[in-house]
Amino acid sequence: MGNEGERRTESDVREYIRGILRAVGDLSLRDVVTMAHLFEEAYDAGRTVFTCGNGGSAATASHLAIDLAKNTRYDGAPPLRAHSLVDHVSALTAWANDVGYEAVFSGQLEGFVEPGDIVVGISTSGNSPNVLNALRTARKIGARPVGLLGPTGGQAAELCDHWIAAPAHSIEEQEDVHMSLAHILTRHMRTYVRNRASLLSTTGGVPR
Repeated sequence: MGNEGERRTESDVREYIRGILRAVGDLSLRDVVTMAHLFEEAYDAGRTVFTCGNGGSAATASHLAIDLAKNTRYDGAPPLRAHSLVDHVSALTAWANDVGYEAVFSGQLEGFVEPGDIVVGISTSGNSPNVLNALRTARKIGARPVGLLGPTGGQAAELCDHWIAAPAHSIEEQEDVHMSLAHILTRHMRTYVRNRASLLSTTGGVPR
């Protein structure tokens, strides 16, 4: 690669990094705080957080669920319950084959989700039929449908009790923002669980 090629590559890398920085800087902190409070409420009530998405968003859904379930653990506090709907291959293929791909998440949810649970739909377009059906199922059963979505929210925005927009131009940047949000929410809940453990220890196991 000559000097011109190196300069072009460096320019592309810089532009991508600038895009991510712009998107993260444009995040609505109010929306992030609201989502964090919804997670707190679900945890306090002993409810479960379910996650779903397709492609790169499926990877984020899986990552968010395991981080919430494992990286928030703290001695003396109840565990945060989180479950990814994208990781059960047998369930995914059964629902896709017997009913249709649009039912791979909603079909699972109908057997697990309960009122007060949170269903996180992750989608850059906001228009994935299987994610939309998961949000509809959550609403029908009395769970809280929420979203990590793209700039406009798509159809999912109308089905969510609350959603956070990734204000970026490209899908790659939007997915990077969603992954950052997953880590922000995990870090917040880790602190929240630890504070809950401290509260339980000082009140003899009875939260006040």
